[in-house]
Amino acid sequence: MSASFSVAALISASRHPVSGVPRSCRGDAVAMALGRSLAGDALRVVHAGALQEPSLQDYLALGARNIEVLPLDPGSDALAELVTHLKDVDLILTGSRAELGAGSGLLPYALAYALGRPIVANALEARVEKGAANSFDAIIRQFLPKGQRRRVACPLPVVLTVHPLASVELKYAHSRRLSGRVEAVSKTRTAEEVRQPSWSVEPASRRPVRLRVQDKKAGHARMLSAIATEAKGGVVAFEGTSVDKAQVILNYLREHRLIDF
Repeated sequence: MSASFSVAALISASRHPVSGVPRSCRGDAVAMALGRSLAGDALRVVHAGALQEPSLQDYLALGARNIEVLPLDPGSDALAELVTHLKDVDLILTGSRAELGAGSGLLPYALAYALGRPIVANALEARVEKGAANSFDAIIRQFLPKGQRRRVACPLPVVLTVHPLASVELKYAHSRRLSGRVEAVSKTRTAEEVRQPSWSVEPASRRPVRLRVQDKKAGHARMLSAIATEAKGGVVAFEGTSVDKAQVILNYLREHRLIDF
């Protein structure tokens, strides 16, 4: 791996939705695996939060040799600390959203805005190639809805959010969990003032748009439906747990492409 550019992956804490057991966030684990394919052992893995977070052990088992922890108080904003710590990193990889807390997915965009660099979302694959004038370009294969893909080239530095379906292999090894290290980063400099997006809060002007399944029928089928009553089937989930019922709804949304995860 080339040492002419630096790569960092941001990781976050997560909990199992049923048992509440600490675990790694899959989106962040996929981003870390993609970073390892680009930088190997030179990948910097960064976590902003508690030093004793138990879910960090899973990231060690998945390949992180050393995790840099930026100690933060609960509920504090991590953006200023991340900007100060990652301002010299060429390629920053994150997951699409966190699984614990607000999980809005806005952190990568706010980080890219504060650092003044572009952001590419939903990356499936990435590689770094040497361009003109000794610069480096990131060649990214991007996820698009309905099975479409797009190849994007962007000069470094750049922030990259990785799609959960990225083509990487996650390998868990207990020996790496024991040999890896979690270390707190000493604050050698104070957090800098970062550019914050100018948010404006106002009451909603209209009701939210409901999700509707697109009816893609041929002209002949539309004519028949206009003159004949068509029986519309469905699934009524009376049995099973709340998780089983939620899975039925999730399968329906995925089948009709109303969600892309």
